[in-house]
Amino acid sequence: MATKVAPKVGSKAPRAPKTAPTVAAPDLTPLVTQLGATDLEAAARAAQTLGMSDVPAAHDALLDALAMGLPASVAIEALAALALHPAPTDVAHLKRYATHRNPNVRGSAVASLAGYPDPVATAAVIAALHDHAGIVRGAAATAAGRGHIRAAVEPLMMLLELGEEPAARGLAALADVDLAAKIADRLGKVPDATLALCLGLILKRPDFGSDAAKVEIVRAIGKIQDKSAVMVLAEYVDATPPKPVKPSRVEAEGIVNARLGGGK
Repeated sequence: MATKVAPKVGSKAPRAPKTAPTVAAPDLTPLVTQLGATDLEAAARAAQTLGMSDVPAAHDALLDALAMGLPASVAIEALAALALHPAPTDVAHLKRYATHRNPNVRGSAVASLAGYPDPVATAAVIAALHDHAGIVRGAAATAAGRGHIRAAVEPLMMLLELGEEPAARGLAALADVDLAAKIADRLGKVPDATLALCLGLILKRPDFGSDAAKVEIVRAIGKIQDKSAVMVLAEYVDATPPKPVKPSRVEAEGIVNARLGGGK
C-alpha cells in the first residue's frame, strides 16, 4: 500500500492558475442609434466614435449604415471613419459612394480609398481624377499620392498642366528621378507657380534620389521665372543643415542670392 506523504508544516498549497479577466464587449447600441438619428451633428459624432473603435462590430455598424444610406454630412464622416480600420469589404461601399451626387461625399469616399491596395479602389481613384468637381479631383490626387498609385501619373500630369495644386502634391509624392525629370521638362506647359510647388516638394523629400538628382531639381526650379521659385529654393536652404555640405543646398543658395540681388 502506498504511504501518503504529509505536507510539510508551514508549506502552502499550490495556487490555481490565474485566468485573464473577461472583458465585456462595449455596448454600441447608443452609438448605432445615434448614427441613424435625425440630429445630424450627433450622428456625425457617432460615426467618428465608431470609426475610432477597434471592435469589429463598430466597423460593421458603419458598413450597415452606409448600405442603408446616410445624409451627406453624416456619410462624409462615416466614409472617413471606415478607413481608420480598413477591411477588404469596405471597397464596394466606398466605390458606390465615390459616384454619389454630392461632390463632398464623393471626395470623402475617394480620399478613403487611398488606404486600400485593391485594383477596384485604384480604378475608382483614377476615375475620380476626371471628375467635373475640383474638390473630387483634389481628393483623388491626394489619394493617388498617399496610395502610391503609379497608374495615376498621366491624368495627374494633365491636371498639373491645368495648374491644379493637389495634382502637384500628388505627383511630388509619387515622383522618382525619372518622373521628376519629366515634370521638370514641362516648363512652359505648366503654370510657373504650380511647377515650382511640385518640384519644391520633390526637393524636400528625404527619400528622393541622391544629392546629384536634387541638384538637377534645383537647376530646374532655377529656370522658373516666377517668384515662387525663389521661395521654394529659400525654403529648401532653410530646411537643409549647412553641414555636411550638400551641393544641392549650395546651388540653391547661389540661385536665391543671385535672384534677390545678393550675389556677387
